[in-house]
Amino acid sequence: MPQSRLPDVNTAIIVYRREAITDLKGNKYDACLGALHALNGMLPKEYRVTISTMDYNAMMKEGLFATCKFCTQESDFRTVKPFELVLPFVNSVIATQAKEKIWLCSHCQKENRTGETMFTNKIFKKPYYLRVVPDPPTRKDGMMGRTQFTIKFSSWFWLALSSIEAQMGRYREEYQPKDSDMFDMEASVQEGGEIQ
Repeated sequence: MPQSRLPDVNTAIIVYRREAITDLKGNKYDACLGALHALNGMLPKEYRVTISTMDYNAMMKEGLFATCKFCTQESDFRTVKPFELVLPFVNSVIATQAKEKIWLCSHCQKENRTGETMFTNKIFKKPYYLRVVPDPPTRKDGMMGRTQFTIKFSSWFWLALSSIEAQMGRYREEYQPKDSDMFDMEASVQEGGEIQ
């Protein structure tokens, strides 16, 4: 992004952020959603937040995960059905046990020994800022649907806004103007009076 465009983007970010929050408070949900999409759209592609319930649910899976030693993919251990395998006599004497716990990888279908498996316990600590948020809630007919929608949309809005803001902060932190050497040269001229 050219250096001259950055102030325009910063101004637009402030305007759309204010618009989104004002529209949320005024129950103008379509305008609020539009302002959030505009905020997200101003970010370069590699910083944009994805809005997808399927991707969000896949990323937010918490619990115990087992890593397959063959394909190195993680499997949710709640969905894996471990079973006991009766060992041949020689192996049972060496292992000093008659049975061994085995589980099948859901990706490559190969057998993994539970004793040799690397387990990971995934827990998200709040606040968390992901590059993906679920789809916004939809309004249902009736009084109850309206009340629930307001509560759900407000929760979704703050999750989406905080994720977009985190990406904006990351972008600003990593942003380097293309002509940054020019600014360094100006600073050295001012300090010493001549180019060094």
